[in-house]
Amino acid sequence: MKIKGFTLIELVVVIVVLAILAVTAMPRFTSFQSDARVSALQGLQGGMQSAADMIHPIAIQRGLDTISQATITIEGETVLLAWGYPAADSANTWSRLILSTFSDAIFDPDVPAEWYFHNNSANNWIRFMTRTMIDPNNNCFLRYTEATSSAPPSFELVQTGC
Repeated sequence: MKIKGFTLIELVVVIVVLAILAVTAMPRFTSFQSDARVSALQGLQGGMQSAADMIHPIAIQRGLDTISQATITIEGETVLLAWGYPAADSANTWSRLILSTFSDAIFDPDVPAEWYFHNNSANNWIRFMTRTMIDPNNNCFLRYTEATSSAPPSFELVQTGC
């Protein structure tokens, strides 16, 4: 009777080939994760821009574009405005405009949410981060800076750490 099976050399060769395949596939996999994070942030930016573009004409019509802080009711939700555009405030603006769950990255990092944010009320901006890049020190976020009396709001997509 002859025993069938693999020799030790054949097993080592198979393991080496699998290791080589894994090493070549890993950078592509991490690139997909980075691309997915950037795409998610770009999608959030598109949604936020659309919301701002829809609210601003209504604010102009109601004379709210010349006021530093105002509120407007959209579909039963009261939204905070700055110079006729959505304010940099997650609880009183963006969580009401975008159907998504938001949580504070500093104070509630363990609360499950679709998006995490970090505010800087002194400079009137808010950063949004994905679930996998919750640390505000990572360079993977979308920063929304609210409007001023002389400039519309701006978006900055930082993706070097994605």
